[in-house]
Amino acid sequence: MSLEAALIQLGTVAVRTAAKLWLGDQKVAAEVTASAVDVASARLTKHRDKRKFSRLMDDFAEAIAERLEPLVEVEFRSLSNNEKLAAIEAVRATFEEAPIVDSDLFAADLDAGHLDRAIRKRAGSQTDLLSADGASFYNLLLRESCGYVIEISRGLPQFSSSALTELLRRDREIIDGIREVLSRLPQRDRSFGFDYDYRQLVARKLDNIEMFGVTLTDASRRYPLTVAYISLTASRSDVDEGSNPSTRVDEILVDNKRLFIRGEAGLGKTTLLYWIAVRSSLRDFPDELAPWNSTIPFLIPLRRYVDKEFPAPERFLDEVGRHIADEMPKGWVQGLLRRGDAIVLIDGVDELPSSRRIEVRNWLNDIVEQFPDARYIVTSRPGAAAPEWLSEQDFSVVDLEPMAVRDVRVFVERWHDAMRSLSVDEEYKSEIEVYKDGLLEKLETNSHLRRLAGYPLLCALLCALHKDRRAVLPENRIELYDVAMQMMLERRDLERQISGLEGFSRTAKTLLLGHLAYWLIRNSRSDIETERAIEQLKRQLVLMPQVRHNARSVYRNLLERSGLLREPVYGRVDFIHRTFQEYLCARTAVLDSDDVGTLVANAHVDQWHEVVVMAVGHASSQQREELLSGLLKRADTESDKHDTLVLLALACLETAPTLSAELRSIIHERAATLLPPKTLTAAKSFASAGTFVLDLLAKSRPGNAKETVNTIRAIVETGSDEAIPLIKRFVHDTRKSVQDELFRSWRRFDEEIYAEAIISEMTPGWLYVDDPVKAHALTRMRNIRSITLSLDANVMFSMGLLPSCLEELSLWLLHRNGPWVLNANALMGLANLKSLEFFGFVEVENFASLRALSNLSSIGVVRGVDAAEFAQIEPGWRLNSLRLEEISSLRSVDQLNFLDGPTSVMLKNCPELRDLSGLARWSETLGSLSITNFDELDLAPLRSLSNLSSLVIDGSPLRDISFLREMPKLRSLAIPIGTPIPYAKIVEGLPKLHVTLVSHASQLSFFPDDE
Repeated sequence: MSLEAALIQLGTVAVRTAAKLWLGDQKVAAEVTASAVDVASARLTKHRDKRKFSRLMDDFAEAIAERLEPLVEVEFRSLSNNEKLAAIEAVRATFEEAPIVDSDLFAADLDAGHLDRAIRKRAGSQTDLLSADGASFYNLLLRESCGYVIEISRGLPQFSSSALTELLRRDREIIDGIREVLSRLPQRDRSFGFDYDYRQLVARKLDNIEMFGVTLTDASRRYPLTVAYISLTASRSDVDEGSNPSTRVDEILVDNKRLFIRGEAGLGKTTLLYWIAVRSSLRDFPDELAPWNSTIPFLIPLRRYVDKEFPAPERFLDEVGRHIADEMPKGWVQGLLRRGDAIVLIDGVDELPSSRRIEVRNWLNDIVEQFPDARYIVTSRPGAAAPEWLSEQDFSVVDLEPMAVRDVRVFVERWHDAMRSLSVDEEYKSEIEVYKDGLLEKLETNSHLRRLAGYPLLCALLCALHKDRRAVLPENRIELYDVAMQMMLERRDLERQISGLEGFSRTAKTLLLGHLAYWLIRNSRSDIETERAIEQLKRQLVLMPQVRHNARSVYRNLLERSGLLREPVYGRVDFIHRTFQEYLCARTAVLDSDDVGTLVANAHVDQWHEVVVMAVGHASSQQREELLSGLLKRADTESDKHDTLVLLALACLETAPTLSAELRSIIHERAATLLPPKTLTAAKSFASAGTFVLDLLAKSRPGNAKETVNTIRAIVETGSDEAIPLIKRFVHDTRKSVQDELFRSWRRFDEEIYAEAIISEMTPGWLYVDDPVKAHALTRMRNIRSITLSLDANVMFSMGLLPSCLEELSLWLLHRNGPWVLNANALMGLANLKSLEFFGFVEVENFASLRALSNLSSIGVVRGVDAAEFAQIEPGWRLNSLRLEEISSLRSVDQLNFLDGPTSVMLKNCPELRDLSGLARWSETLGSLSITNFDELDLAPLRSLSNLSSLVIDGSPLRDISFLREMPKLRSLAIPIGTPIPYAKIVEGLPKLHVTLVSHASQLSFFPDDE
């Protein structure tokens, strides 16, 4: 038998094992001779469908064989064919003879290592007759094949008769999808050990994103996170300097090994950590993060440690890798931490009760002190931890921001792309396209929806609901969650004709889920043991006789069909997103329990803030008045919590459908005393109350730059187009932090409207452009005169963006990550340009074309032009100032013959410069000359410069200064330290001369007056 045929046979038996896991029938899986493929095929009635199903299984077998071929042909090429065939047959026999009897093999977090051990144990030894190399080949083949078995079983639609029909309709698409999934897994070779198994497991478990609006338990509905992910933006949380420009998080990662990421609910903190973990495990970070490709990720969700000890390094695999932890080499995690090859991803400080947050910080401090070279990323909601919470360990702090308008568009397009990819029906695909265009149009014209869509979670819900409700969307956050509940708990199954449990209505589901959510919040928990959750349901079901099913059946239905619960690890359950937990908790607290007093008593605890806000939306008018009045009464009696409770009451106005005019007025008055906002957190609290706060903010009179930035942030965060006129009053504030805040706010509004109203009116005297938002703004700026543009060799920048009114331009490329080539012809539109500088690693082509800029009078070049190009320029170019630095090919001033009548010339770090005689041609006009960092240079030609008033000479100590006698107008002189000439001799005949000693043109020291 050929090796190819043997691998296909192995692929065939591996597919049969995958089918057993897919079928989910443990009785069939436990029988060695049973064929899950045959069981599935028997559900099909047409012979043609049976044949098509068989061909699909054959395609899966060939996909596995293709992935295994490199192991055969490359890794074990020295092994004889007979040995290879024997090892392949041994792996085939292992799969064939092993019953699938362990219940946890059907768990969602099954990994290749666990499946490998389980079937070895059941199949018995298959390596007795193999050589040592043959046994190694067997081990590698079996472990790799187990990984493919899992991917195939997960990549198929959840088994049912309708799933079989879908499978046959989408056979080509599904096999292509499986091949893509297999190709994303890292290719194993014999040198890989435990770290490979762990990385593959991380990639397999975390590289998917759950698309709201589809059945979350349907494995074919998973969309690769590495494909769907949209890079988030963040601003640095600097408590002293006010605003900072928005930056993509992956750019922030480049220079930060310790990062504390804060973000409101639904902004994508956990998704970001998943993305980092998957990129690390696949070793395919973008080029700018290439050093991170040598890392191993460890995800630590703090909600798992509400009531237990925080993990020591050897337990970092508890979340991802529990099945293979016992194979981990001793000290493996510690070694990675010590070498700086680990990324520790700590998620959800806010999900711990406040009583444990000091403890978790101490735990983290200990780990960082023990392993300072590792990378650490920590996330939290802002209310749970101030920006300086991790300052002792030098963590950089950033705040995640809502998606910009353009990012929302990308998100909406990718969501609908995912929906289209799940169907073979062309009419349905066209319908999805219509929904996408309709939603994008709504987002462009409705500022309220645009504000909601800035949060990835809410944007996904809007996409799902817009499709589900035939383009009818809710008007506020509470309504959005309410209709989402309806869709997820009832309508989706009804429309798909999926029968549920008899008597188990949406109302019953909502009551039970709300009970679980309320129990979690009251006990400061984010998840619960599965058996304990079932017991909680059992207690409630006693009060619900209409539900005639036991608690375990009800639990399974909620887990599998609601889309709101999940089992992230075996034996524990939590809500798919904490926002849904808070919504259901708030509903239960006021509608089912009338626990207004409990809400007021816990309102100061950050874990209850969102619950209180949403409770106001669920409450009756009487409950709402009682709740908000209670917050204000507490604020009056508890001074240390006053600001928190008043701002919370203000935020509650967002969800309050009705409220007495008197109470609303009192809340307004209390909030006004807190203006201007003292912190960015306070600014967001103001904004969360809705557009009515614009009237309050219009009266805010900030006293310093920080308060101004916070005021602008509060105005912007309302998301209303009505905010733009209020922002406009700050356009002439030239303080950098204020200007930066105005720029970063652009992304939150319609670009054209904001650009015309704000950007075009801004009047910074000088602008430093180092981010895309500012670069994009340049064409709109009618009043800018001076720009410093920081370039990136990996990012194209069009000089056409520069405003024609520009008078001064500096182009910088300070990092040697590749040349940035500029054709000077691209600057011809800058007719008003007077000063131009090229710094760093900017290479300039067609330098001579700059002569066409008639107003250009000053040029500075560092490295970017070859002196040979200077020599080819026609004489007569009249420039007042020329600065040349690190022009290695400049040997003689005669090469600068093009220059006519300069008043200032600097020649710095030009190591080949030997001849200064050409300076004489400028003797009539030259008033300032600087020649620095030279070793041997004849200075005699300086005698001709009789009009010179300033001279800098920095190089070897001077031995002869006789040329000074020919410079009667000289007033400022800088010469090298170590020049062995007395001060009196230097100033002889020049009584007004000021002399300075220099060392490499940096450190200056003046001659003592008595010398």
